[in-house]
Amino acid sequence: MEKKNRVLIVDDEADLRSSVISMFQQELPDVICEQAMNGLEAVEKVENHFYDLIIMDVKMPQMDGLSALHRIKSIDPRTFVVILTAHTNVRDAIDAIKEGAFDYLEKPIQRAKLIEIYKKSQEAKELVEDVVASLPIFDDDVNTDFVGESQKMREVFNLVYKVCKVDTTVLIRGENGTGKELVARAVHYNSHRKLSPFIAINCAALAESLIESELFGHEKGAFTGADERKIGKFQLANDGTLFLDEIAELKPETQVKLLRVLQEKKFNPVGSNRELVTSARIVTATNQNLEKMILEGRFREDLYYRLNVMPIFLPPLRERLEDIENLTLYFLKKFSEKYEKPIPTVDPAVLQVFKKHLWPGNIRELENLIERFTIMNTDGKLSLSQLPENFQNLLNQDPNAGTALNFEKFKEDAERDFIINALKVNSGKINQTVANANIPKNTLLRKIKKFNINPKDYSKK
Repeated sequence: MEKKNRVLIVDDEADLRSSVISMFQQELPDVICEQAMNGLEAVEKVENHFYDLIIMDVKMPQMDGLSALHRIKSIDPRTFVVILTAHTNVRDAIDAIKEGAFDYLEKPIQRAKLIEIYKKSQEAKELVEDVVASLPIFDDDVNTDFVGESQKMREVFNLVYKVCKVDTTVLIRGENGTGKELVARAVHYNSHRKLSPFIAINCAALAESLIESELFGHEKGAFTGADERKIGKFQLANDGTLFLDEIAELKPETQVKLLRVLQEKKFNPVGSNRELVTSARIVTATNQNLEKMILEGRFREDLYYRLNVMPIFLPPLRERLEDIENLTLYFLKKFSEKYEKPIPTVDPAVLQVFKKHLWPGNIRELENLIERFTIMNTDGKLSLSQLPENFQNLLNQDPNAGTALNFEKFKEDAERDFIINALKVNSGKINQTVANANIPKNTLLRKIKKFNINPKDYSKK
């Protein structure tokens, strides 16, 4: 049975509440509408139920809309809130958006605008659900925070939520397939910039001769083939977010120009003396060891510090095995709906082998595997026999096979334990660890990268 969306209308005027409910009943009869007379009653309802959208006035007795918004977001940050305001009080709505409201509606409410905002909120909600699949899994029994099966992902998503509230640069790090672009989108669509463009560009996918034109634009005749003026991504992303994936692939000359944009918020299109201003927020991502690249002279240290103001490290799937079952069920539901098939059951043996597999392709590998299965499946069950042979061979494999007398494995485990303990003792500080543990800095950085260790996990809070 399909779940119906729930909307809560919060206003101290009964006529307005009735009017909004009537609009929904006429345009979207499947939506369940509930009411609250003030912010306090709304908060009490949110403590007991999840609402897909809350439409709430600002000026109300007992608890105003802004105070209720803050409380609601602390109870369940997934909730989308639209603020109602009079034309003369739009400033309140802007303040509410900065505090996490999705959008605002001016009174008197126009039916077309109400339905448009509702549909936009549900599109954004679907995006957030995709992000959730690649990050933590929500637990509806816990209302105080985002909760996932794995501690690492709870920490990641809590950090993402905090980053949404500020405008600083963000550097997302992790292996391929861990969901770096989804995190960037989550940062954008949960910030006050969500109504402005989100522009993504893969720095590794563009020829060196074209990257500056893509970023900054160019004038007609600036170079061979420039038959017309081109607007660059920095200009297109104005007031929004510009996501630069594979940032480590930028050449030194482009790194210098990017640094200038970050410092001055100004740039020149290729072949032009015009100076343009950008207000785009910069979010970058990489799977490379930037610290090593700095030591090798391949990445500018000053640019690194500009990009790394708020770092987010995404763990590989093999380090968050607690999430395997929920992720599997999520993707089965997603693709069953996409291809209009019943959601299959899952053989427990499948989950066993999934937890033994190393997932070199991370979330993307699992998602692609489930999509292929969904397309080919005819018997309504995900069983071991339907998986590739390398998965089937894992079922009876001894997890310690071949490692008991493996000297290289023993040495690696010892090195990893040493690095972790040294970072713990020195509160995650690299230079302090180098000095006190008598280990060369380049060796420490290399081992941190090799063993997927995040020094920030060991810093004192």
